[in-house]
Amino acid sequence: MEESELVVHGLRAMLEPHSALITVVAHRADGPAPLCDLTLYEPHRRTAGVRPAPQRFPTRMVAFGWDCSPEAVSTEMSRGAAGFVSKWLPARRLVWNLLQVADGRVVVDAWTGQAEAEKVAAEKWPLTQRETEVLSMIAAGKANRDIAEETNLSINSVKSYIRGAYSKIEVTSRSQAVLWAIQHGLLMSHEPEQSRARVSAPATR
Repeated sequence: MEESELVVHGLRAMLEPHSALITVVAHRADGPAPLCDLTLYEPHRRTAGVRPAPQRFPTRMVAFGWDCSPEAVSTEMSRGAAGFVSKWLPARRLVWNLLQVADGRVVVDAWTGQAEAEKVAAEKWPLTQRETEVLSMIAAGKANRDIAEETNLSINSVKSYIRGAYSKIEVTSRSQAVLWAIQHGLLMSHEPEQSRARVSAPATR
């Protein structure tokens, strides 16, 4: 919302590898409001003299800016934002946050691009090679039957691997498994699937 053409096209290109999950919808101020799940806006656009929340966007408002100071974050959250995400974020992390907000959670990720402290020890990967393969296919939007055909496994075997993977990563649904896969870099397909939920974020030029 209220972004330049440069930002709109840049954001669209940045998120293109994740087009099976998220779509950027360009919107002109004088045009009809698109049907979207989230509205991204630059925090400074809602300063004095600017409407705090456009009524024509019946969506969850998410602040998307460079200034990630505690003051900036608290200001936007107090104005009713459903989330605050930094423009410093890499694409995969941004997608993860937006999917969380679209799912009804309040998310604040004010990462500023500075190097984070290294973990004391590398986490042990919890999944077997086959479980990893099956989970990546789930993240790509493939149905169990498609997974069985591509891996030459029976449907029952596929379901068994899915149950094992779900147990190890502590999720109980396919949507939660997809989110986990995104967070851990297992999103391997760029092709949209009809069975995949899509999140649209409007932005005006």
